[in-house]
Amino acid sequence: MRAVLMECLRVRNIVLLLLVLQTTSIVLLMRYSRTRAGVVPYLPSVAVMMAELLKLPVCIIMTLRSAGDFGTFVTLLREEVLGRPLDTVKCAVPALAYTVQGNLLFFALAALEAPTYQVAYQSKTLFTALFSSALLSRKLKASQWLAVVLLSVGTVLVSDLSSSGRKRDATGLSSTLGFLAVLAAALLSASSSVYFEKMLKTPPSSDVAQAASLWLRNIQLGFFAAPLAAFGVFAGDRSTVAQSGLLAGFDGVVWTVVVLNGVGGLLVAATMKYADNIVKCFAAALAILTGTLLSVPLFSFRLSPLFSAGALLTIVASVLYAWAPVLSRPSKVETETQQHIEATQRLIEKA
Repeated sequence: MRAVLMECLRVRNIVLLLLVLQTTSIVLLMRYSRTRAGVVPYLPSVAVMMAELLKLPVCIIMTLRSAGDFGTFVTLLREEVLGRPLDTVKCAVPALAYTVQGNLLFFALAALEAPTYQVAYQSKTLFTALFSSALLSRKLKASQWLAVVLLSVGTVLVSDLSSSGRKRDATGLSSTLGFLAVLAAALLSASSSVYFEKMLKTPPSSDVAQAASLWLRNIQLGFFAAPLAAFGVFAGDRSTVAQSGLLAGFDGVVWTVVVLNGVGGLLVAATMKYADNIVKCFAAALAILTGTLLSVPLFSFRLSPLFSAGALLTIVASVLYAWAPVLSRPSKVETETQQHIEATQRLIEKA
C-alpha cells in the first residue's frame, strides 16, 4: 500500500513538473519570439495555422493507437465523427473560438510582459466559474466565490489601470490593448470550455470509442480549426504572404513555439488522467512564480508593488479555488466523467 501511494505521488510530481515547464516555456518563448530585434518578424496567424496542422495528425495517430488496428480506426471515425454530424458541426463553435484565442495570445505577448500576461490570463478561471454557474447550474462553494473575488482584484491590480494607457512596449503596442487581448482570450477559452463540456454529455458508443474519445473530439475540432486558421491567414495576411512567403521569419525559436502550442499541450494533456484540479492549479501558481523570476534577468522585468500584490492574490485564488471543500462525495461515474471532461478541456487549450 505504501509503495502504491509513493508511486502515485511520484507520478503526480512528474505531471506537476511537466505542466510548469510547458506553461512557463511557451509563454517565455512566445514573448521572446515576438519582441526580439534584428530578425524577420513572423506572422502569428501562420504560427496558429501550423500548430493546428501539427495537432491534427498527432490526434489521428493517437486514435489509431487507441483503436489497435486500422479497421477499428476507420470504424471509429465513421461512427463517432461522420456518423454524428450534429456533434461534429457543433465543434465549429469552440474551434472558431480557440483559433481567435490563439491569435489574441500572440498579440498580447507582443504588448505585455510575460508575468503580466500569465497573471491576467488566470482570469479564465474567473470566467469559467461564472459560465459554469450560469450555463451548467453548477453551484460554487463559498471558498470558490472568495477565490473569484480575489482573482478579480488581482487582475485589476496587475493591469495597473492608472498608467497602462500611457505605457507602450518595445514593439510600440499599447499595454492596454495587450491586456484587453488577454481578457478576450480568457473569455473565449472559458466560454468554449463550458460549451464543450455540455457537448461531452453525449457518451461514446463503445469502450474503444471511450478510450480514444479525447483524440476523437480533437479530430472533430481539427476539421474546423485548421481551415479556420488558414482562412485567418488569407483574410488578414495574404498580401504579406504573397510578398515575403508563408514561412518568412520561421526559425528554430518560432518552430519550437509552434510545436509547444500544437503538440506540447497534447502531450501534457494526455498525462492529466494521473493528476487532478489541485495539481493543475498548483502548476499555474508555480508557472507564475517561475515565469516572473525568469523574466527579471531575461527581459529586465521590474517588479512593482501593484504587480506583486496582484500576482500574490492570483496565486492564492488559484490554490483556494482548487481546494474547495467537497460537500458531497461524487459517484464513481460522476468522477470518471468529470476527469474525462477536464482532460479533454486541457487537451484542446493552446496556452
